[in-house]
Amino acid sequence: MALPAAPLTASTQFRWYLAGAGAWFSAFGIQMVMFAYLVTTVLHAPPGLIGLAQASPTLVATFLLLVGGAVADQTDTRRLLILAHVIAIVPAIALAAVVAAGLLRFEWLIVYGLAMGFVTAFIIPAREAMMADVIGPSAGPQIQQAVTTTVGVTFLAQIAGMFTARLAATLGAAPIILVQAVLQVLGAFTSYKLNPSTRHHVHAEANGGSQLRRIVAGLREVAGSPVLMPITVITAAIGVLFIGAFMVILPVILRDEYGGDVMQFSSMQVAFWSGSILSSMTISRLGNITNRGRPVVFAVSTGTTVLILMSFKAPLLVFYGLVFLWGIGAGVTISMARTIVQEYAPPAHRARVLSIYQLGFTGGMAVGSLATGFIVSMLGARQAALVPALAMMVVVAYLLTRTKLWSITALEHETGPA
Repeated sequence: MALPAAPLTASTQFRWYLAGAGAWFSAFGIQMVMFAYLVTTVLHAPPGLIGLAQASPTLVATFLLLVGGAVADQTDTRRLLILAHVIAIVPAIALAAVVAAGLLRFEWLIVYGLAMGFVTAFIIPAREAMMADVIGPSAGPQIQQAVTTTVGVTFLAQIAGMFTARLAATLGAAPIILVQAVLQVLGAFTSYKLNPSTRHHVHAEANGGSQLRRIVAGLREVAGSPVLMPITVITAAIGVLFIGAFMVILPVILRDEYGGDVMQFSSMQVAFWSGSILSSMTISRLGNITNRGRPVVFAVSTGTTVLILMSFKAPLLVFYGLVFLWGIGAGVTISMARTIVQEYAPPAHRARVLSIYQLGFTGGMAVGSLATGFIVSMLGARQAALVPALAMMVVVAYLLTRTKLWSITALEHETGPA
């Protein structure tokens, strides 16, 4: 039986949609700080185990994201969002209880990471696919504004969560972890306030076939698109090379060179996402951007430069400055790439295409975190930063010469200033 809901206007729906995204990413912001702090400083794990732990939230998501996208294409995404938020309450309460009891072990962090990865595999494609529903039938001309607004809200929410994590220095880790459960309750409530979504279900029924055939159809859609394919490839490269470095190299540098207390982990995350907010807000102020592939190339090049500079020792403030610069590039990449995928993904396959795009981040993050952990063990954190930087240069050179990444533009109805 469908969950009851009063019909809402598109603007009201979008506000509830943003509130739900904010709740999820506030909890995610807390998780990013506390998880890295617990495994790096509290447990003092070696780089290889840090990489394994940081990969754990994405391992399950890597295998289930395509399933999550297919499910979101044939079910009420509102119901799926509510269920995912409710399930996410359990791991947060369990981890808080373990930490409060003084029983934290590496294995408990892995279990927590795997559980959150399961939830992520279903909530991310459902939320992404829901965007076109909540902004109404005139989504075409508004898609970049909707994406940049959502990106800005999620970045702000993450920073709010990261600032909340700083309170662990005085209140202890367990109460701060428990805040995640409260935020998941809020996320379930905001999802309940949305109108039921049936459009994706209708499109999926028109295609027919088994779950596997629907997933394959989404993969073919991406592989056969001169626009979606290069964006997906560079997203996967970012997941493997950049996010892996961010989640392993930077925490090890913080711990080994600066002390690595919870305030420093929080400040690092805040520096990164503050840069992302700045660039996403700038893009929003610019209005529709016609040449959308070029900002992606420039932003990825910024990340490569930052990693090269990270190979040199520097004071803590310089470290934060480089992280902030890296965040500026990340904000551009996320805003433009998500806009491109939302715009070019066909309605019948939207959740599946979006899940494939997201798989580049999550799957790449898992592979990158594991690989980077071993590279750091062999070379040291500073020298290890050169490896993903050089590899990304090769990826970008290939995409610029063999695909139309540089020339990706807005669709005709979205054209605006260059």
